[in-house]
Amino acid sequence: MKTQKISLAAIIDTVATHDLKSELLIPYRAGTALSLDASAVERIGTPGLQLLRSAANSFEGAGFAFTITAPSHAFLSALKDAALDGANTVRTDAGTL
Repeated sequence: MKTQKISLAAIIDTVATHDLKSELLIPYRAGTALSLDASAVERIGTPGLQLLRSAANSFEGAGFAFTITAPSHAFLSALKDAALDGANTVRTDAGTL
């Protein structure tokens, strides 16, 4: 299966979340797996985290792989702060978050 790769922006605020949603819909509608590079993330707000959680559910529910690679320290900290670092949340190449 083909995998679309997207690099996340350094700052994912409300405006960036809206733009990211549009970007995530492209591979979903095309029926491809998605790999998100989170290495550049310096700050991500709750709306961005919620979008990624929803996208993971949508992709996986449709049978498409959804992974987050190279999560930055800031990304992992934001997941923990938002209590999204437990089981059944977001999977990264660093483990299940």
